Amino acid sequence: MKTTKINKYRLQFNMKNIGKMLIFGALTLGTVSCEDDLMLEPENNITQTSFYTTELQIQQAVSGVYSAMINASSRGGFDVNFYLLASEVRSNNYNAILQNGNRDYYAINRFQDTSSTEEMQVLWEDAYQMITYANKILSRIDEVPFANTATKEQYRSETRFLRAYAYFELMRSFGKVPLVTKPVSPEEAAQIQRTDLATLYDFVTSEIEASVGGLKDIYDNANKGRVTKSAAHAMLGRIYLTGSGYPLNNSSYVAKAKDHLFTVIQGEGQFVTFAPTYADLFKSANDNKYHIFEIQHISGGLSQGSYLPSYVSPNFGTADPLYNAQSSLYSASELGVSQSLINAYEPGDLRKAVTVKTQFIAANGQPDNANYFIKFREPGKVITNRYDWPINFPIIRYEDVLLMYAEVLNTQGSTSAAVPYVNKIRQRAGLTPLSTSISASDFTTALRKETRVEFAGEGVYWHDLVRWNIAVSVINQAAADLNYNYTITTNDYLYQIPLSQIQLGGYEQNP
Repeated sequence: MKTTKINKYRLQFNMKNIGKMLIFGALTLGTVSCEDDLMLEPENNITQTSFYTTELQIQQAVSGVYSAMINASSRGGFDVNFYLLASEVRSNNYNAILQNGNRDYYAINRFQDTSSTEEMQVLWEDAYQMITYANKILSRIDEVPFANTATKEQYRSETRFLRAYAYFELMRSFGKVPLVTKPVSPEEAAQIQRTDLATLYDFVTSEIEASVGGLKDIYDNANKGRVTKSAAHAMLGRIYLTGSGYPLNNSSYVAKAKDHLFTVIQGEGQFVTFAPTYADLFKSANDNKYHIFEIQHISGGLSQGSYLPSYVSPNFGTADPLYNAQSSLYSASELGVSQSLINAYEPGDLRKAVTVKTQFIAANGQPDNANYFIKFREPGKVITNRYDWPINFPIIRYEDVLLMYAEVLNTQGSTSAAVPYVNKIRQRAGLTPLSTSISASDFTTALRKETRVEFAGEGVYWHDLVRWNIAVSVINQAAADLNYNYTITTNDYLYQIPLSQIQLGGYEQNP
């Protein structure tokens, strides 16, 4: 569902009015007139009381919740902020080579970020913006007449899913966060404190569980990209598996993860599709074909494009096959793929050439040897600027479901039954299948390596390291190998709560 294709309307976010709003502003966006935060063209004197009163307005508002994930400003969308900077760059897949005072990736990569790091404020604001839009819809939708009750339940379910998803990303970044489920006044917002992790997990999982019934299995072409039942089951599998690991360590979640993941697998060929090649997964022509849930992007100067490819890949010269006009590198030679990730690929792994490039022709026409991500870059694409890439970003895809399910089976002692799910992915990558007689311990090692290379550049690996509680050993070893003068502890698994929130909300800071 490209949000630019909603009848004759086009969603626009007036970011000058959002700017650096803190949670108190974000939580009360619903108390100001609608034109201040979500503008719809053509405007018809929309007011707080007149909007959210018709089926069309609810449809438009739900599209606004989806749009909160997209690149609505030069800051980027969730793909850049949550999955690249806060996750991928945090892991040892990236190596911040040089420090640029205008960018946060060096501090994040070297664990030098603080409560004053701007990116932390961006994460907080972006997620609560999405939550605020959702809360407003859910507070008004019951009063709105719909021609079809199923459509109303679909919109309600999509909104509940998206709100829960935003909370999950906040939880993975900050741990305890304020739980707000309705529009609130500034006075009420000032009284809301951080909610404990167990309660947050209960809320997030119960919301998505409740949304499944109202969601569709598949959508027509005009609505591709909306949340499906498979997306809800896949996300529940991820959330439950995350909650079964560090720091919550709720072992009862493992069985629940297994059930939801298997539900997705049962729908292969009907509701989910396993791509024939790895390269097929990362072509804009295949948007909404292979991924289970993805951030929607479209080019054409509509402020709906991605700038992740320009953020992570160099300014290729015109002689390089990956040259695209208007796609200059945002981080220059300051942020590159680690040699550790390069070494993780087995000989003959077809995913490597799709994911990284180790030599290119520079703008000066000379060859340059450096490691960069190219997974989301498309040769020949014409874009209006470096923020205009059309390719969607996968939030969760079928391969993640297969590997998580294999992990659960191995954890439950069914290693031989888990092997085929990993081999399905390895065989597509051109690798030798694992033996069904592999030990549980060796399978765990193989699975974790498989996860790293399969999802390199997608923001999955760091969160896996945390839930497995091996990030301390992995990151400290990587730092030692590179002679970096730092070590981390489990306290570094979470980011610091933004200082502005501490000052205004009186929250306790993460250790």
